[in-house]
Formats: sequence, C-alpha cells, structure tokens
Amino acid sequence: MTQTRKFVAVFAITLSLVFMAACSSPTPTSAPTPDLDLVRTEAAATVFAQVTRDLALTPSPTPLPSPTLAPSPTLEPTEAVEPSPATTTVVIAPTGGENRAEWVSQSIADDTVFAPGEIFTMTWQLRNVGASSWTVGYRLRFYSGETFGAPTELLLGQIVLPGDTVEITIQMRAPNNPGTYRTDWVMSTESLANFNEPVFLRIIVAVPLATSTTAPTSTP
Repeated sequence: MTQTRKFVAVFAITLSLVFMAACSSPTPTSAPTPDLDLVRTEAAATVFAQVTRDLALTPSPTPLPSPTLAPSPTLEPTEAVEPSPATTTVVIAPTGGENRAEWVSQSIADDTVFAPGEIFTMTWQLRNVGASSWTVGYRLRFYSGETFGAPTELLLGQIVLPGDTVEITIQMRAPNNPGTYRTDWVMSTESLANFNEPVFLRIIVAVPLATSTTAPTSTP
C-alpha cells in the first residue's frame, strides 16, 4: 500500500511539472510547436521506470510465521464401569420346625396321690404335627425333674407319619418321701436333637391314714 501511494504521488508531481512548463514557456514564432502528447508519454514512461526500479529495490516484507498450535492432548480411553449386581436379600420364612410333637392325653392325671414307693404305669399319647416322619430311632428322653425310677431314654420302635398319633408307656415308681414331684420328658431325633414341646407328670406322695381296729363295746 505504501509503494502504490508513492507511485501515485510521483506521477502526479511529474504531470503537474509538465503542464506548468507547457503553460509558462513562450512560443517562439520561428520555432515549430512541440508535440505535447509525445512529451507527456515520455515523462510518464520515465516516472514509471523510476517507480518500477524503486519497487524492485525495496525488499518485500517477510511474512510472519503463523503460530503453531499445540497438539490437543489425547484423552485416555475411559474404562467402562460395569454396574455392580443388585444385592438380593433372601428371607427364609420360619416353617415351625421339621419335628414337632403335640400332647394329646395321658393315662395318669396330674396331682394324683401315690403312696411312698408305689409302682404305677404312665402312658403319654402324642401326635406328630411336624413335617418329618418319626422313625424307629426317635425316642422319648428324660428332660428334668425326677426320673421316678424309669430309664432315661425309651426308643419309639415304630414309624409315625405326620398327623398320626403314638402311645408311649413307661413304668415308674413314686418316691419314698412324701411331697409333690414332677418329671419332664421330651421327644428327640435319632441324632438326639430335642423337640421344643416337652411333656410332664406331677404327682403327690402321701402316707396313707391309719385304719382304726378298736372292737365295739358289748351292751350288757
């Protein structure tokens, strides 16, 4: 843009000088009239040559290097996070037990009075109200209280299906001393795992009253 303005200014000054010279110079009567177009053309050619030489000698501006953009950082691939499996809570409903016994009846009522050392036979009738069958290895076991002279275990000796009943008979003997006594027994499996429903018997031991032997008085 600067070189173009310089060229235009030089050209305009040259033309002005040419016109001023043409207007102020007296025209001799005897000399031939010069060709103004030829003069203008030569002056313009001279100015154009001078301007062209100046432009050739003027160094061209060095282009500034374009800024180098820093490479964008390469993003590391993100590992896909697998969702953790939902935790499932398993709730086990109580079944009431696989082995359960229900008292049905007994041969001797509670608080029955016995003499000291008296022998009696006790029978419990039980119903299988559990989900498992009772095998021949199931047994009735002493649990607490007094044994009343009976063995501490009595094998069932038969199969009792769920819903069926069974009678278990034990021979016992009352204690020698007067008082109130109780014995507790419980059903158990072959591996001696007790049921949760024990059965019991409560008795009273008392000394019998003496019988009077006085003879009646005769009337005279």
